[in-house]
Amino acid sequence: MCSQSIYNIIREAMNDEGRLPRNFELLHEETAPNEIKFIAGAKDGIGVFHMSPKKPEQVVEKILNFIKSGRMEKIAPVIRMYSVLQIIDPLLAVIRENAVKVDLASVGAYAESLAFESDDEELVKLGIALLGLFDWSDSPEMQNKIVTLGLYEEFTLYAVVAAGGWDNGNDVIFQIVQKVDGWGKIHAVERLKPETDEIREWILRDGCSNAVMDAYLGLECANKGDLIGVLLRDSLDVGLFESIGIIIDALLDEGPVEGISAYEHAEEALLRYLQFAKTYAFSLKHLWRVLNVGLFLDGDELSNKEELLRLCAEISGRPAWREQIMSTLSDPDNEDFFYADNTASRLNIDVTDLIYQAIKKDPIKNVGYMSQVFRNADYARELTALYEKVLPLDEMAAGMGDYLFSPSLNQEYNCLDSILQELKAYPLVGERLVRTGLQSPVTRNRNFACSVLEEWSKTLGRSASSFSPDLYAALRGVAAVEVNAYTKKTMTNLIKWDK
Repeated sequence: MCSQSIYNIIREAMNDEGRLPRNFELLHEETAPNEIKFIAGAKDGIGVFHMSPKKPEQVVEKILNFIKSGRMEKIAPVIRMYSVLQIIDPLLAVIRENAVKVDLASVGAYAESLAFESDDEELVKLGIALLGLFDWSDSPEMQNKIVTLGLYEEFTLYAVVAAGGWDNGNDVIFQIVQKVDGWGKIHAVERLKPETDEIREWILRDGCSNAVMDAYLGLECANKGDLIGVLLRDSLDVGLFESIGIIIDALLDEGPVEGISAYEHAEEALLRYLQFAKTYAFSLKHLWRVLNVGLFLDGDELSNKEELLRLCAEISGRPAWREQIMSTLSDPDNEDFFYADNTASRLNIDVTDLIYQAIKKDPIKNVGYMSQVFRNADYARELTALYEKVLPLDEMAAGMGDYLFSPSLNQEYNCLDSILQELKAYPLVGERLVRTGLQSPVTRNRNFACSVLEEWSKTLGRSASSFSPDLYAALRGVAAVEVNAYTKKTMTNLIKWDK
């Protein structure tokens, strides 16, 4: 844990623009090798959107009793056993209900000490939340201190909720939301009210794009930014068309939250967007978004579906797209490379040769494109040989571990994941890669290597000891020391099957 207060660490890290560096994070205790490390704000963000709230009434009652009796020092050990997100709403509610029985001045002093002096993230969250019980409308100093904490995305949710009760709270939330990019931005946009033309314009132009997933904010920005009102204009500027495209695409992705199906102007908005796209769509990213609209329409029954599909076909059918795709894919460093590959696939344009050349140029960076190339057996063998040369296989075969993500060579281990999944279709190709997978400290690698051996056995109709005694010996050796229960069971079953 930090010895310096979290507040001071954040304040000292702020740049001249009043933002935190893009990759800023507080120091934490090392996570276990097989545990997921969350980025700032992710754990609470997932909790808000995807987890059923727990009801820790007994914990809340215990904390309330500590507050009533003035035994504030007893609260921190309880909080450390729970996440603040689980208890904060009921806790604030019972404090308000019992306001006459509580020494609010003591609560305020305690809240300040937690928010601005603690080195514990959960206690800082509690401090900010408790400060939200008070109206700081006439205290610019306190507002600025809470805003400073809110710049770190782990605390943005608590800061914007606290600010919501101030007379100028919406202005403060607007100040915060322009300086965060991840989960903090999602929480802030949700709580930002479109009270002025400036705020509505910002929501429309800059509100949706974020570092987590645009879909979380598609519906929020469509409603608060008056998307349909803007789409009914006679013309747009290029930047506005781009921003609208981001919102439309976010609405179509209803994986995490409600989107286009909950937008009352869906049919008219899609029509107007595609009509504008006839004039403004010039990049492969624009083409990608138009194709996404078409994909959505294939599974939906809007009343104007046929007209929308006709517009999608008209835009995506332009002959010039093919040349643009080919030109982009000839440069693997082009920022539109992904969109070129994706749209080529959806337009049935064969770009296998270009993707093959891109992978040869940077095998590790471009490994994510290998699936389509591996459909060609000759290319599959050539690329397998290439990866056997470029990957540090001896170093990667570091022995037993239970890592989700390795502390070193992480990109190389992820690359090996992708290759092993493709090798299942090619018996006896890439045996060195499979052996490295078996001897990798990354558990996923070992599981994928086992899958390869299983598929090869089925395809060849022979046991691993028959078609590759070397791999079979490696399998037995690793199984004897395997530390992951699931993987050990998989290996044991492979060995039994072999017998």
